Amino acid sequence: MRRVLLLVLGILIFTSAGMSAAQSGERIKIIFDTDFVMPPQDDSMALMLAMQSPEIEILGITTVAGNDSVERATSDVLRMLEIANQTAIPVHRGADMPLVHEKSDFAVREYGRWYSNEPPPAPPGGYANKKAAPESAVSFIVKTVLTNPHEVTLVAIGPLTNIAQAIRADPGFAKKVKRMVIMGGAIALLPDGSGNITPNAEFNFWVDPEAAYVTLRSGIPIELSPLNVSRKSALTRHWYEKMVETDTPLTRLLKVTLGPRFENEPDRLDFMYDQIAVASLIDPALVSKERLYVDVNIEHGISYGVSVGGRKLWPGAEGARQVDVQYDLDWPRFINMFVDRIQTPLAQ
Repeated sequence: MRRVLLLVLGILIFTSAGMSAAQSGERIKIIFDTDFVMPPQDDSMALMLAMQSPEIEILGITTVAGNDSVERATSDVLRMLEIANQTAIPVHRGADMPLVHEKSDFAVREYGRWYSNEPPPAPPGGYANKKAAPESAVSFIVKTVLTNPHEVTLVAIGPLTNIAQAIRADPGFAKKVKRMVIMGGAIALLPDGSGNITPNAEFNFWVDPEAAYVTLRSGIPIELSPLNVSRKSALTRHWYEKMVETDTPLTRLLKVTLGPRFENEPDRLDFMYDQIAVASLIDPALVSKERLYVDVNIEHGISYGVSVGGRKLWPGAEGARQVDVQYDLDWPRFINMFVDRIQTPLAQ
């Protein structure tokens, strides 16, 4: 009998320790830092998932230059909040350029308009009536973390410029962040670890390598969602059609913006990047992880912006910290959850 009681007690303790935020009733407080562009960009679909997930409480959205200018990121996300009936969420405009990285001929030829200062194009349905808050992104991030110590998770799915500036702005900031989930980097040590902007560099880290360097070395508890895990995803026309079976403002937006891709290329396959980072916050069991030392090359040469991961420290990376690195994905579980959340009618 005593053995049975001990076994039951052990199961209860294990179950309690492994409970998710949803099971415990505790919502995950996040700041959503993003180089936002409307669908079919992954930032917008990641925000849809976060807004449609009762496990998450979005304290605010901060914008940064990356996929496009910070002006477009801000304009598009304001409109998205109107479409999603989430106008109570504040938006704070952030960095319009990386810390050091300057516009180049290569940047212009390749993907992204982070260097642009042109007026943003009108988003679907026209410019939002909702306005960005007057407080800057960095000020909002620092103030929110310091007034809610060890309670706020930073979800950073664009270049890390705002986060690095927040770290530099207050010496106590990093120690008061609960944790951070970053979509960025590509780790050659693990499968599928090549880059997507240069042969070895991932786009977000390449746009602002210095900010990634500062952030990864800050001591904030970090979970990295790199290209390695993104490449385990496969958004096809089949999953898109399931996503839009239910008629909601979000699925109507997807039909207008994502639908033409699959109409023109029915056999196309798209990776899902930022969506996985958000989903792993909701359900950690979706991803497999390994704890590695991760650092970023900030020398202006052939490997600028390349992230490097190792199981032990190596020469030149003495200040690197260990982070949890995602490398595999339970794709069926993830995509079914994503589709289910996107289809859910919006709260009134």
